[in-house]
Amino acid sequence: MKQYSCLLHAYTLLPHKLLLLLTPESKEALSRLIQHIGRSYVPYYNHKYHRSGSLWERRFDSCPVEPGAYFLLAQQFIDTYAKLQPEVLGVNPVWSSYGHNIGETILNRITPHNEYLQLGNSLQQQAARYRHFMQTPLSPAIQERIQICLNQNCVLGTPKYCQQVEGLIHRHVMPRNRGRPRKHYHSQVADWVWLENQASRLLQRYSYQEIRLPLLEECSENAFPFSNNLAPGNDFLCGHPTLLRAEGTMGSLRAIAQHQHLQATSRLWYLGTMFRASDEEKYHIEQYQQVGVEAFGYQHIDIELEQIMLQYDFFHSLQLRPHVELKINTLGSSLEFMRFREALRQYYQPFSALFNEVWLGWLQHMPEKLLQEADALLKILQIKAPKRDEFISPVSRQRFESLTQALSLVGIPFVVDADLYPANDYCQTLFEWHSDKLETTTLLCRGGRYDASASQQLDKPVFACGFAFMLDPMMRLLKLTHRNMLKQRLVDVVIIPSSAVAKDYALTVGRTLRNAFPQLSISNDFSYMQIKTCKKNAIRQGCRFILTVPAETREQIEIFDKEAGLYRQGNMNTMIGILSHSLNS
Repeated sequence: MKQYSCLLHAYTLLPHKLLLLLTPESKEALSRLIQHIGRSYVPYYNHKYHRSGSLWERRFDSCPVEPGAYFLLAQQFIDTYAKLQPEVLGVNPVWSSYGHNIGETILNRITPHNEYLQLGNSLQQQAARYRHFMQTPLSPAIQERIQICLNQNCVLGTPKYCQQVEGLIHRHVMPRNRGRPRKHYHSQVADWVWLENQASRLLQRYSYQEIRLPLLEECSENAFPFSNNLAPGNDFLCGHPTLLRAEGTMGSLRAIAQHQHLQATSRLWYLGTMFRASDEEKYHIEQYQQVGVEAFGYQHIDIELEQIMLQYDFFHSLQLRPHVELKINTLGSSLEFMRFREALRQYYQPFSALFNEVWLGWLQHMPEKLLQEADALLKILQIKAPKRDEFISPVSRQRFESLTQALSLVGIPFVVDADLYPANDYCQTLFEWHSDKLETTTLLCRGGRYDASASQQLDKPVFACGFAFMLDPMMRLLKLTHRNMLKQRLVDVVIIPSSAVAKDYALTVGRTLRNAFPQLSISNDFSYMQIKTCKKNAIRQGCRFILTVPAETREQIEIFDKEAGLYRQGNMNTMIGILSHSLNS
């Protein structure tokens, strides 16, 4: 055992089977140990009985065990296995760790597990309590579960523990039912509703107010597009001067312009479909889902810090923190960034004859993009191009340093990316969240300050800061990393009347449970099929609890918990207590 870094806690040697309860240092250590047993024992056996060939024709069965809930049960299963199998009665007790674990003998090869050590303060006390523990025989259900987990190489643990393991290794670890798996048509709508609800609940906790924005926006000469690539063209919808909504910032600005009480300070958010022209096809329109968050009337860095904390909490709630990275940069004030852009135009203007149409467009509207292009000519010109730091004032620099210090203080990791420039008309702080897990479109969230743009639109000084969650790449990342999180249960409880006469009482039970558990989805089965068929259909829907309601109110209601595999009976109050306990455990 020491040679292969394995700790032996229990064992049973049988003519046809070897049962071991081990704690290996690694899965490779376990494989090497079993391989060593085969290579050392098989030659000995063949020599003794004058035979040749292998003894075992397939791989060994194994299953990880949850220590707290199942270790002592697994140890009892191994120690008493010979007694549980009638065909192996009379096996020499020396071939088992049973005597050692109950304190009758001492085997140096056995190393007690921490769960066994917690039974008492001394060896005698531990053995006595383990002996008392084994006075209760293993139920057939526990024996069957252990055997199934061994045969299927699944985790022997509680549903909650198995779900945690599945979240870590991104694979199914719970025992599977016999037979061909049924086809499961997953609802993508449920995935989107779940993701949107996650954002909605978090924004409510941060006291942001939801607003609804129109799908069509008016296009006029006086309209000021927030994004630089949203300038109106000659093609209108049905001949009217309207455009499909491309972003929500302008709609938010119109909302505070129309409502005086929002102009002082306000926190707003919106959810919806946005549209943009495809880069590949001229007349092709793409749609994407977005959650936008805007705050108006806040001058200092506190609102920027709060919004970054909100973004951090959102990714944390989705268990995406290990897969995302925050990048921030400062652009200086709008005037400072304007001067920087003008310096870039003056620097690149003498070389404009060498530029293509795309570069000329950048030179006119967003010359900083020329600093990010990997073309050989532009790389040479970038060496002596004006530097952004040369145009940032000490006040703006101090403001940005205060923000980075605050981020470090609250424990939010970030990277200062000097090459991060805005896609929209931002000033001062700019921040983006990216994920390298995505091969394309790594951007998950983008935002920053846009005081100058908001002030120009409203014809009055306004402090504005906002960001947007890009839900489409976020959904792709969730499917790559946490697919199980998206498999939300569509139905939690199915109520089946035991007969046609019981349908009225079943409706009453459903209404009572909906009032007691508003967070649950509760469905009444009106198919009037056989109860066995109704239960199969309920399990196929993915429900956890199945209630079978009798015709008379004085009779017992039966409840089945699919995750725990338990049947219980009781009255209405008992059902409420069972559901409450199961949901809180």
